[in-house]
Amino acid sequence: MQSLRGFGSCSQTHLSDSNIYGVIVRAHVKDPADGGMRSEELKPYSKKRLYIWLMFCTLIIAYFFVYFHRVSVNVVGGDIIDELGGNVSFLSSIYFWTYAAMQIPAGLLADRFGPRWTSASLLAVAALGSVITAFSNDFTAVMIGKMLIAAGMAAVYIPLLKVIAVWFPKEYFPQLTGIVIAVGNLGAIAGSGPLRMIVDAVGWRETFLVLGLITMVMAALCAAVVRNGPAVNYNKGRTAEIFRGLRMVFSGGRKFWPMAISYFLIYGSIMVFQSTLSYTYFVTFYDFLWGAAWLASMIGIGKVLSTVLTGILIGRGIVKSKRLTMLYGTMGYAAVWAVLWFFEGKIEMYWFWFLICSLFGFLSGIMSLSFTQVKEWFPVSVAGASTSAMTVFLFLGASLSTTLAGFIVSKPYAVEDFSLLWGLMLISTVVALFFIYISKENMGDEPVGD
Repeated sequence: MQSLRGFGSCSQTHLSDSNIYGVIVRAHVKDPADGGMRSEELKPYSKKRLYIWLMFCTLIIAYFFVYFHRVSVNVVGGDIIDELGGNVSFLSSIYFWTYAAMQIPAGLLADRFGPRWTSASLLAVAALGSVITAFSNDFTAVMIGKMLIAAGMAAVYIPLLKVIAVWFPKEYFPQLTGIVIAVGNLGAIAGSGPLRMIVDAVGWRETFLVLGLITMVMAALCAAVVRNGPAVNYNKGRTAEIFRGLRMVFSGGRKFWPMAISYFLIYGSIMVFQSTLSYTYFVTFYDFLWGAAWLASMIGIGKVLSTVLTGILIGRGIVKSKRLTMLYGTMGYAAVWAVLWFFEGKIEMYWFWFLICSLFGFLSGIMSLSFTQVKEWFPVSVAGASTSAMTVFLFLGASLSTTLAGFIVSKPYAVEDFSLLWGLMLISTVVALFFIYISKENMGDEPVGD
């Protein structure tokens, strides 16, 4: 059961794990007269119920900016290195290295202190990073700013999933995580075409300054709105229990490792294209200019559609197997990489690449189901640890792939360099198919780990 304090004058309410989305919701309320518990119906629009959604919405808005920052280098990195020097891929990779390094600490913080102060304090760090970026005089300062942004933004996703795991019924985890990824990809959409328009209008420094102010506002909102939930669902002061959760995840065998490795490979390839080099590629070799940023936006739109659709289909039981869904989706994703590699520098038809980028986003977004597949093997008490363990592999994959891209692709740009990089991404995707195939899915007939 979950407690929500601060509503009503004399009672503490515990929401049961029944369906809080239905017309009638049951709650157990502490009776101040005798200290016992009595059953009470929550109205569809009760304050308690709406407040849960307010917490979710606050964190999900913050998560919008996580993706915005993540892909921003793709369209604004060229402006930065033209003024200060450096390498676009290395600027992107420093974000991912820092984000990856923060995943386990962010998970531990979310499990020990809860999502409220974890998200609020580190979002303030991200705000500082944005301001430092805005006033940077050399590439090193920009890298420091990007590191602080990444460190702060790393503390949004895991607390958000922790709120979902604690406050919502478990059967809604696929839909809500699908919505989370969809909103994040709305940030990716905004961080592509729309961001390019903003930068063209006011400049990249002014843009990052405004982002810093917005991020500080989000930090304040998290501190004011988000609530941690009951102490029983958090390992406050129990460090040994936190590491026990990590050991449980890492000893999961086929329940964890194939999914971690497959998304390590796939997410690395996604970030090489979506957040780092697609804009440079299409501007340099196709002269699409303004249209190149909107091709990057289509990747985000494709991800929004696939994450929402798969979340609904899985959650409603229309699609039974997450593993097979990811397997078939990744086959299609590999085919898209084959097209990018085979036709590199060719087919100067904008709408052809518009379709390819849309498919790239749609098919790659299906892998978000990996979080749900892994989570279903572990208890809610280690939700932060299991999520951070998965996420760290994603961003290690992105870190290594974007760093590799920095060594392969640099100014002056050559189509042969991109061809080599696209080919390597295709190979990594094919390898990921094997690990998806051997992964183990909990179809509901096996117990969750203790």
